[in-house]
Amino acid sequence: MQFVFGILLMAQLSLPPGAPAPQVMSASFKPPAIVKAGQKADIAVSFNVIKPYAINRTPQITLKLADVPGVKLAKAEITASSIDPKSKDEYFVDLPTIHVVATASKSGKYEVPGKLTYFYCNKSDGYCAKQTVDVKIPLQVQ
Repeated sequence: MQFVFGILLMAQLSLPPGAPAPQVMSASFKPPAIVKAGQKADIAVSFNVIKPYAINRTPQITLKLADVPGVKLAKAEITASSIDPKSKDEYFVDLPTIHVVATASKSGKYEVPGKLTYFYCNKSDGYCAKQTVDVKIPLQVQ
């Protein structure tokens, strides 16, 4: 319990009061070139992390997607695997990829909004926190 309290205390001391934490992780999307209306699209969501931060394996990275008219999602909430064979501690060495499966009923360009939530730490100063960022997943349908 004292360890957890120590981590929380260090986290509070690491940033100046009122200073927002930087967006530590960003998402990139690799959808198929163009899918046909009614066809399932499997959009791979990969991640990039700015230095000197590391992403915790647990709690897991989650992506909560909002409904978009004309787009059917296989899942509205996706949780990334926490398994990383290269990791020797609680942080990812290789970040996971999340797959968003969506089907659009008609042609057009869509953006599926979502909230990406993850936990990160700065190994050099011990600052750790939860971060939730907005993402927009692109989907182009013929």
